[in-house]
Amino acid sequence: MRVLILYGGEGGRIGEVTKVISSTIQSRGHEVDEVRVENSSRITSFFVYELVYVGSQVMGTWGGKFSSTLASYLRDCSGLEGKKAVVFVTPKLFKAGKAIKRIMNLLEEKGAIVVDFASLRKPSEAEDLAKKISHLE
Repeated sequence: MRVLILYGGEGGRIGEVTKVISSTIQSRGHEVDEVRVENSSRITSFFVYELVYVGSQVMGTWGGKFSSTLASYLRDCSGLEGKKAVVFVTPKLFKAGKAIKRIMNLLEEKGAIVVDFASLRKPSEAEDLAKKISHLE
């Protein structure tokens, strides 16, 4: 299966948990592409992927927000219709659930089917989320 991990946010643990998710999925024999939206100069076509992971660091003092660059990227993309998606965030202090809901809403507006989501504080939680891929195939 071909998997895309799309993520955004500066600093924090977002890069670390993305690497754990990627390596865990690859160890299960799947092809993985990672795109950090802040470093991407063009919008990725989602047509070639069977599964898309979308993650962000929770932004703001009280949380509830996620990377505005990621939001813009998702609004401009194509090919999410009918794709399975997994949402993950790395929380700051509070309101991780609100950030997850906002990302899920944006994905569902684009036609994606969100099949799982998580707030990830530790690499072991990221590994557990990635291991669930077998039930998503």
